[in-house]
Amino acid sequence: MWSPMPGWGVCCTSASPDCRWPGTARTGSRRSSRPRAGIALALDSGANLQARLTVLADGGRSGLKERLGIASDARPYDQVALIASVETSRPHQGVAWERFTREGPIALLPLRGQTMELVWTHAAGEERRHLALAEGDFLAELQAAFGDRAGRFRRVGSRHAYPLSLVTARETTRPGLAVLGNAAHALHPVAGQGFNLALRGVMDLVASLEAGLAAGWPVGDAGVLEAFDARRDADRRNVIRFSDGLVRLFGIDSRLLGHARAAGLIGLNLAGPLRRDLARRAMGLER
Repeated sequence: MWSPMPGWGVCCTSASPDCRWPGTARTGSRRSSRPRAGIALALDSGANLQARLTVLADGGRSGLKERLGIASDARPYDQVALIASVETSRPHQGVAWERFTREGPIALLPLRGQTMELVWTHAAGEERRHLALAEGDFLAELQAAFGDRAGRFRRVGSRHAYPLSLVTARETTRPGLAVLGNAAHALHPVAGQGFNLALRGVMDLVASLEAGLAAGWPVGDAGVLEAFDARRDADRRNVIRFSDGLVRLFGIDSRLLGHARAAGLIGLNLAGPLRRDLARRAMGLER
């Protein structure tokens, strides 16, 4: 949720059930129009909002993006992510894990306590069996596939499956409009770069708006937003190329290449300075 700064008029549309500007109104815009300054939104509640800048961040299945006529390019991976929360036998200490298997990566992301979010990549159609398994059988197969690095898996919550595609919006800015997060670019979960990329998008938008205000330009000015888009371009392209390349590299079924991939990961784990440099770049601390 955005908190408008002095002199700003910002409306945030997201997956959140409420959008506060400055009161409370339901999201789920039915239509939008372009007033002289910014965008006007007519909401399902009957309320009308107008802001000099609207930030569109309603996720990878953005409905508002399509309603505004913003097209996207999609490249399916023919893979499905099985998502669930799992409880482990020992504290995760804030450490995320990812194991690359022949079928696809298995990622564990730390949540509260000893709970972790599981993202288990399957070839399309193969996830159905794991969705249907009883809890004990599912945990046993997960343990066999992932190993013991995170401890023993004790419980699993509701399981859901989502098809994986690389989706990029053809437009991420218009006068009075900025598209952020998965609405702008939905990546494969390998290496977990989608969230980091989204955070850097927020940081760069704020920096561009502050610079524009300091120069006397209004919020939502086309030139300010074009500067933001140019600022994001290299980072966005590099991360998409990196994530997409990893998916394709680890998707090649070759015994020789499999040994080379394993050796490369082991070498990276042993090379502390190189590993830390890669981590800093992945977090956006260096660009």
